[in-house]
Amino acid sequence: MIIVEGIDYFLIPAENPEVSAKFYSDIFDFESVDEKSGEYVVMGLDTINIKLQKISGFKNSLGENKIPVLSFVLDVDDFTEAIAELEENKISIVRGPETNSAGEFLHFLDPSGNVLEISYKD
Repeated sequence: MIIVEGIDYFLIPAENPEVSAKFYSDIFDFESVDEKSGEYVVMGLDTINIKLQKISGFKNSLGENKIPVLSFVLDVDDFTEAIAELEENKISIVRGPETNSAGEFLHFLDPSGNVLEISYKD
């Protein structure tokens, strides 16, 4: 058995890592941890790290099918405020808000067309 101590980062394909980094910083308050200009940017928020990796010609089949690559859990009050912020910033909402058995969720796109989810649990 391989004993895992944690996850270093989640990779998110990006057409332009710098543009994506600004988006994740502005929307979620991620901060740059490491970068190689034009190739990748690693962003951190508390214990979560994402690596925005330039992948030329990447076709996001998850995005085409509207399946989220990441889901961020929020407090119910923050969820309502987040929807307003997404709308103010003209960020493309592709689904929701909708209710499910756990609470409510909403799907939207990052600059590279990756589907992200925000939700809260009752």
